[in-house]
Amino acid sequence: MSGVSKFEIVAEPAKCVGCLICSLRCSLRFEKAFNPMKAQIGIITYFDRDNEIFFRDQCDSCGTCARYCPYGALTFKEGQV
Repeated sequence: MSGVSKFEIVAEPAKCVGCLICSLRCSLRFEKAFNPMKAQIGIITYFDRDNEIFFRDQCDSCGTCARYCPYGALTFKEGQV
């Protein structure tokens, strides 16, 4: 992650349903468009195991993904917010 992290994001892939709301919100912040391919968070969806959640190098830990995750798959480290 580049620069100083604002938040530590905790990812719980078992809770991820692959809705991509986190990616959509992230891409809106970075690119001013809804495009998960341009987001700094990536989700790989599987049907037979937990999804994968990863952060790209340009992620600055702003917390947008965790704020908008409706399933609790992305949260802030306890005591940060």
